[in-house]
Amino acid sequence: MKKTWAFCLGVICCFTLSACDDSNFELEQQTHINEFVLSSSAMADGDSLPTIYTCDGDSLSPPLTWHGAPEATKYYALVMHHDAPEGEHWYWTLYDINADTTQIKAGESLGQVGSNSVNDVDEYAPPCSKGPGKKSYTFTVYALSAPVAFNKQTKVDRATLLAAIEGTTLDSASMTVTYQRSASDTQGKAEAKKKRNNVPNQPRSTSNIDSPRCDDIKHSVNDAGFEQSVTVTCDEDYAYVASTTYPSHEVMTGITGTNEQIPVPAKGYAAPIKLNPEKAQKLTTIDAAVGVAVNGVPIYDYSSQGELDVTSYDPKHDTLALGQLDNCGGHAGRGDDYHYHVSPTCMINSMKNQASDAIIGWAYDGYPLYGDKNPDGSNIPLGALDVCNGQTDEKFGYRYQTSVTPPYIIQCLVGEVDTSKLPRVAPLSGDTQGIRADLRPPPEGVEDLTHSVAEDGGRTMRYSYRGEDYFTTYTPSVDGDNCYDFKQKTISNGGKVQTGTFCRGSQSAASQPSTTRVNANPAINGEHNLKLEAWADNWFAAYVGEQLLIEDSVSITTERSFNAESISFSADYPIQLNLIIKDFKQNDTGLEYIGAKNQQMGDGGFIMQLTDTDTNNVVAVSNKSWKCDVLHKAPLNKLCEDESNPVAGQGYCTFMSKEAPDNWLQSDFDDTNWPHATEHNFSDVGPKDGYDEINWDKNAQFVWGDDLETDNTLICRATIEQPEHSDVGSDK
Repeated sequence: MKKTWAFCLGVICCFTLSACDDSNFELEQQTHINEFVLSSSAMADGDSLPTIYTCDGDSLSPPLTWHGAPEATKYYALVMHHDAPEGEHWYWTLYDINADTTQIKAGESLGQVGSNSVNDVDEYAPPCSKGPGKKSYTFTVYALSAPVAFNKQTKVDRATLLAAIEGTTLDSASMTVTYQRSASDTQGKAEAKKKRNNVPNQPRSTSNIDSPRCDDIKHSVNDAGFEQSVTVTCDEDYAYVASTTYPSHEVMTGITGTNEQIPVPAKGYAAPIKLNPEKAQKLTTIDAAVGVAVNGVPIYDYSSQGELDVTSYDPKHDTLALGQLDNCGGHAGRGDDYHYHVSPTCMINSMKNQASDAIIGWAYDGYPLYGDKNPDGSNIPLGALDVCNGQTDEKFGYRYQTSVTPPYIIQCLVGEVDTSKLPRVAPLSGDTQGIRADLRPPPEGVEDLTHSVAEDGGRTMRYSYRGEDYFTTYTPSVDGDNCYDFKQKTISNGGKVQTGTFCRGSQSAASQPSTTRVNANPAINGEHNLKLEAWADNWFAAYVGEQLLIEDSVSITTERSFNAESISFSADYPIQLNLIIKDFKQNDTGLEYIGAKNQQMGDGGFIMQLTDTDTNNVVAVSNKSWKCDVLHKAPLNKLCEDESNPVAGQGYCTFMSKEAPDNWLQSDFDDTNWPHATEHNFSDVGPKDGYDEINWDKNAQFVWGDDLETDNTLICRATIEQPEHSDVGSDK
């Protein structure tokens, strides 16, 4: 080619048009020999992004190639982003790619994977714009002189990565492509689906992990035919089964004991399955999911009420016996999240592989779940299953089974499991009116419950009770991709027609130390940069003056919602900090696990610190200087805890409840008559998940009312003046 180039140059490309075209191509190649260049075999800079790499196609990440990086390059990082009017969106974040790598294949991922802004999951997010017009997407590869160092708790988004590589970036190369969606994309989607059905299933993974268990988990999803809605990615310790938790089969039909919740997709849910399971010395029960089905739907034990006593079946809280489950073995929980409590029959009937040797799910401890028969098709002898509903397995060491009799499905975990790493579906937030906060199954059950899905993505659940019709319906909201406009008429709320817009955040793990959120309320701003860190049992909301700063990411309707939260914001001193803090209670009795053997009064606790990040000094902590008023106190007689049928307001189960003053959030509110907060010690509160992930200032104290058990809802106020020195946080 070099000789051809020389010849063409000598005759000035005058002999033929093709010779001139060749020479122009060669000239372009020679021009970039010593430049850092990013290109793709699937598209050129300025071209349209092929549909296969978008949500209208196969959602694959595109192939990219780069060359000409500086000689000192040790690693690469790669980002794909889009400049939107409301801010930057990012779709792909990779880093710590080895320097000897110069290309990435379609559907492949290299190095370490950061998050995307679509669903906040560490994976490629295909462009899927809802707005009209052509959109531009930029790929940028960065040549780095050193690896990127993040601690395990860091959520690596685009901004975090760019900040981390600012001092080690030697050069960068970019290319920009465009994509425009239209109504005609429907045909393109159908063609893409047909094409996908004609090629072998390929597991999606963001890391090249040599793990037989990882492969088994991928194959169980693919063999069942759920590879288009469920992704499996693996690291050294876990396989993450990611989905929206919303199944393709019908839901909610057949329920009589409805809790008036409706399934809402939970985008970005990722269930961590251990890749190297080991039997534990102690069985683990969880008041949440114990595993995940191969279609990405969480699996719970049979009970509707708290943690189980695995040695004793409790029919009073059997979700199947109570009519709370649909014909498919699932229902929507308190977070409007769909999950299974018994064998997922509709999912099994939709699987491509319906034989007895088909794996239908995985427990968090890494052991598989099979159906009602042994993998070889033989019947399971009576008494062969242990207390967790499992038995020894030749291949995996152990396996769980479903059964037609209680406990129906996984009841407890036999393997080692780190409960601090287990996820919960992020609750719907924004329910300031409390219209979905205390929905409960009505006495006697409902009739004719139906659930339907509209073309616009909306869902409606209708039912009748004592001759009157009720409903809950929602449609996707313009307020955000994970937001929904609700309209409802519920039995729990007295038949009033109510409306509200609620949003589903990314998955939350009761265990994960909170990733620091960034304040999104434009009304909260000022010259000083601050970070609020808090741990609550069970729930809190913090306000700066009358403006909401942060609401706990785990709903107060979740019984075991111990978690830490962190948010950065800016403000001017003095700062009027106002808080609502709540302990979980099932109703006005103040009790939890009502009717179960572990019926009890819950105990609360709250701790907080505020750091001025400009000086890195802690400028305020929770302590007895705060003023707090108790809004709900129950039971007023603690003998209520021992009642076999506790009824709020009757017998020992009386309560005190009052409304917060209308103007209590205002800076000039007079809280002189409010009592000071009571400080409680560590052992009395017993802080759990998330507490240890925050480096607490020595002066931060657990606060509550004077009684951790009976004080259920409090409002607290503290005025934070600009510090003259840093005594508050001088010794962490």
